[in-house]
Amino acid sequence: MSTQHIDKPTPLFLSYVVRLFMRLALFGVGVWLFLTQPALLDITTQFGPASGLSFVNVVFAFLLLDLISKLRPNAKIAMGSRKQYGEFHVPTPRMFPGGLSDLREHASELLEQALNDTRKAVRETAEGILAAGRQLAYTIDVLRLLSWPDEDLTADDLLKEDIRKHRLHEIVPVIVFWVVFNVAVGLLLERFGLFSPQTALLWLLFYFVFDMVCVVLWCPLQLVLMRNRCCTTCQIFNWDGIMTVTPLLAVGCLFSWILIALALIVLVRWELAFARHPERFDERTNASLQCANCSDKLCYLRRPLAPRKR
Repeated sequence: MSTQHIDKPTPLFLSYVVRLFMRLALFGVGVWLFLTQPALLDITTQFGPASGLSFVNVVFAFLLLDLISKLRPNAKIAMGSRKQYGEFHVPTPRMFPGGLSDLREHASELLEQALNDTRKAVRETAEGILAAGRQLAYTIDVLRLLSWPDEDLTADDLLKEDIRKHRLHEIVPVIVFWVVFNVAVGLLLERFGLFSPQTALLWLLFYFVFDMVCVVLWCPLQLVLMRNRCCTTCQIFNWDGIMTVTPLLAVGCLFSWILIALALIVLVRWELAFARHPERFDERTNASLQCANCSDKLCYLRRPLAPRKR
């Protein structure tokens, strides 16, 4: 699968740039407070209605909105996050015995069926629309509008197993690295007496910023451990929530419990979607993830990697 690059930033990419600067601002304020008024970063005392518009409450609101967006299929976020939902799964020729010709023919049939189900008022123009529709039946925008039967969106068992195997090669190194790295940092902070609720919040804010750095500028997990093509095909795109709140695992308070619980819901939903429908997560079986069909173009500042051979 070849990769393409775009010379003009998309609205979605620009929105992620804005989020990056907003998170940088939050982190900057957090660092300043940590150095001047660390008590204002105490998530065990500064969280809740009684604290008013405290910095801790502002951070909580940002994190809450970010996590909730990952639970809404129509949120204005990247396809890399929304690919878990069936409505964004468009089958590829790989999923049809006859390849591209079968897909085109079946798409035309579905288009005809959809037009035949429209109201009587438009039936006079149905034939003209259908004639044009047949010519457009394999464009991604038309394919996304069709209502695909479940059997068209199910890959064979061998292909599913290959998708699962490939995904394991991507995510296992990340899991090992993340656990080892965070345990090491936590023990180091504890060893020097630096770990506190304030430190945990600052640590979280750093991850919150770096999450957006990974999307917009540079992702070491992609380059070193996963080698996936881009954010759209990333198998851990919705892991960012649980990864961001990792420092909170060592701080028992309401602030931590709410965010960790919500991040776990996002993670479990993502993993259950993959367990049930791995074909939604792979560009070989979901045309929405293919570079040629991508409208997100989050790779504006960092070109996509050449995909691994399978």
